[in-house]
Amino acid sequence: MNTAEFFTAITYAATELYISMHVLDLENQTAFPIKTNQFIDKFMKCGTTLQESLTNIMVNLACPESVETIKNFTTLSTLPERLKNTNVISEIFHGKIHGWSKAIFVRIGNEKPLRRVLYLVENVNAQMTKLEQEKELLEQNRKQQNMINALMNGFTSVIGVDFVTEKVEYLRTSSRIKNALSLIKEQPTFKALVEQLINTSVLEEDRDSIREVTDESYIKEYLPVGNSLSKIFHNELGQYVEMKVVRTGEETTLFGFADKHNEITEINDKIYRDSLTQVMNRKYFDDKLSSRNSQAVVMADIDFFKDVNDNFGHQCGDAALTAVASILNSSVRNLDRIVRYGGDEFLISFKGISHEVLKIRLEQMRAKAEKIKLKDYPNVKLTMSFGGTFGDGTVSDMLSYADKALYVSKKKRNCVTLVPFEK
Repeated sequence: MNTAEFFTAITYAATELYISMHVLDLENQTAFPIKTNQFIDKFMKCGTTLQESLTNIMVNLACPESVETIKNFTTLSTLPERLKNTNVISEIFHGKIHGWSKAIFVRIGNEKPLRRVLYLVENVNAQMTKLEQEKELLEQNRKQQNMINALMNGFTSVIGVDFVTEKVEYLRTSSRIKNALSLIKEQPTFKALVEQLINTSVLEEDRDSIREVTDESYIKEYLPVGNSLSKIFHNELGQYVEMKVVRTGEETTLFGFADKHNEITEINDKIYRDSLTQVMNRKYFDDKLSSRNSQAVVMADIDFFKDVNDNFGHQCGDAALTAVASILNSSVRNLDRIVRYGGDEFLISFKGISHEVLKIRLEQMRAKAEKIKLKDYPNVKLTMSFGGTFGDGTVSDMLSYADKALYVSKKKRNCVTLVPFEK
């Protein structure tokens, strides 16, 4: 093979890398094709100048979003300045036929001023697709790391789980989780850990809802990758805890736990606390308490309260309500709830209490009410009547039974009446 044939063979081999290849003579305004096709030739002939021909090709080759970019790149009048300090310049654009492509100008020789350049168009779709995938993966990793960082900054316990292997990773553990783990002899699966935490650290009335949102099938159905959900529940002491579930991948999820008792209590106080008596208000009953399970519901009111208001004034009545609420509040546990149901009527919901203990507790409240002394109203004597029901049901279902029991007590005054609740 002689030299001419050899370099011709090399040139043809090089053209396999490119969609098209032309030598442009800027002085004579001509284009010599090394590699071309019917599409390019068609638009090359449409122009009256080399610039028009080149523009026609690229405008028809590029997708609409890339037209302006490629028109600017193929402007020949600015080419000498752009190639002043380099031999090669390129621009990636999106093509209608070949997808992602790269337009390239290569200086030929060292002629000054610039006269000849090699103009090539290369298909880079595969490389760009890979770059986009890598970019997307980096973005996913960044978002995932941000999720982890957010949990690590705001939550006392953070647990990661892989649903395929059921492997649990403890990124941060509180004493509560450590205590739960100590009760399990072997390294627990995620399901075993969740069940242990629910049974030891979640109030019974919230357990089913926590089981639901920690279930693998629930997470995969309702929580897309990259999204999160929060669930507020009560721990075994009745304190508010936030659980945040963050789905970081198709099979991986993070769970964060944070104490929210003070924060939520402060918010609830503004919405649900009666400003006079400082017990919960009727809105709290309607929004929160009425649908909860209870083992006893009691209605109580002040005997002859209208007479107190009429004879001593509403300020005295307010003082009486405040004193009564204080006695009731000091006589119940954190798990129990007191609501100012309306006027001088109070509702008390008890959790996990027996009939015998309930009766003793209410008799103690009644006796304390008899001993109330209002500082500015020494002549006022107060008594209270109580009517309650015991069993197992929602507060709203048990309320009518407690109302009837209170009606019986009001006939006698200053007494306690209890009736069983029947579903």
